[in-house]
Amino acid sequence: MTNVYKCHCPHQWCQTSTFVPNWVLTMPAPSPPPNIQPVTPNPVFPNTATLPTCTPLQLIQTSPTTALVTVSIPAEAVFTLPTKALEIKMIRKNLKLTQCRFFNYSPPIICKPQDTPKLFLGGFVRKDIQYSEATRQTATTIEGVIKDFVIDVPWACVVDLGNTLIIPPTFFNQQHEYEFFSSTSLPSGFSTKDKLMSGDLSELNVVSTEFFNPLPTCTLVYSQINAMDDALDRVAMSNTLIGEGQFSRVQEKMVILIQLQLNIPAAIDTGTICCQR
Repeated sequence: MTNVYKCHCPHQWCQTSTFVPNWVLTMPAPSPPPNIQPVTPNPVFPNTATLPTCTPLQLIQTSPTTALVTVSIPAEAVFTLPTKALEIKMIRKNLKLTQCRFFNYSPPIICKPQDTPKLFLGGFVRKDIQYSEATRQTATTIEGVIKDFVIDVPWACVVDLGNTLIIPPTFFNQQHEYEFFSSTSLPSGFSTKDKLMSGDLSELNVVSTEFFNPLPTCTLVYSQINAMDDALDRVAMSNTLIGEGQFSRVQEKMVILIQLQLNIPAAIDTGTICCQR
């Protein structure tokens, strides 16, 4: 208690140091865990936040729950070949559809604007490019090898389905609150004949309803890719045949024609079924 008497102010309270056992003092300091990666404070956002809207070329209602959608999507890309190319020999193209997501319209509200259903499409065009690379040249000849280069060119589009299709409705979840009547005595200042009558504020009663709508799906039926590839950095070759040149950067313009079947299964409305019995 020696340290307590060193406090000269009557309102000040002093405490001795906390007792630490010897076995705690002899323990080694904990080492930091290995391979700790720094935490990024903010996520990386994509460069593009908006998507072009494509008007479908054709919409055919094949059944109450299916539709045939044909859409034309323009796309452009610039890519670089791994080596200098003398000439492009062949390009094989294949369509990859990675996203086909249906957005139904919201329920109509009086005096509120009504949107149309949308279809988000996205994917890649796989390009297998075969080109010649010059390895040796003379004044009258060029010798080379055939190289192969595969690249995925991304594309994306939002299709406005308009108001022509008959689309099964989407059922929305609901929450309904209810309360019970409560009657309690009033504090002093009120007549003893009076009561405080209201809902019970100390409770929360909720009825939650969920509808499990079937997920819309897509089936790819047909695709066509019309592409034009142009060299951007072609440089003429010297001391060789007239008109020959090399390039590596290529600009490609494509028109992608897609036809797919949109399947929108109708949700089961249990309330309607019960009323029909």
